[in-house]
Amino acid sequence: MILGQLLIGAMAIAVSVIIHASFMLAAASIPQRADPSRHPQAIKALIIIGVVVWFFLSICVQCWAWAVLLMYLGAMESLEAALYFSTVTFTTVGYGDLVLGEDWRLLGSFAGANGTIIIGWTTAMVFLAVQRIYP
Repeated sequence: MILGQLLIGAMAIAVSVIIHASFMLAAASIPQRADPSRHPQAIKALIIIGVVVWFFLSICVQCWAWAVLLMYLGAMESLEAALYFSTVTFTTVGYGDLVLGEDWRLLGSFAGANGTIIIGWTTAMVFLAVQRIYP
């Protein structure tokens, strides 16, 4: 069963990376205006807010994907529990009030590692946006 969890976890991480990369590519495809230093401060702030919300949406989609996987596998009894568990695990908050059974608990580690990578990636993208908007 360990090999099965490893394969499922690796595939789930791959899907998560594809989702996040898609959001990144969509954000990068937005045409850039000329000199961002000419924008008023309020517009600059709104652009950064948009970038943060966009990548937060990506993280939400990924948590939903993990929740759907957990429901499909029968690792969680309800969608609410699966979404709560996947979000708490993905963000590495890890309250521990909900845990996976022994048959699937390795997936929790994969979700946590996946979240750490994605949140680091998101931080880098937000930092890059700030650098571009506030040169």
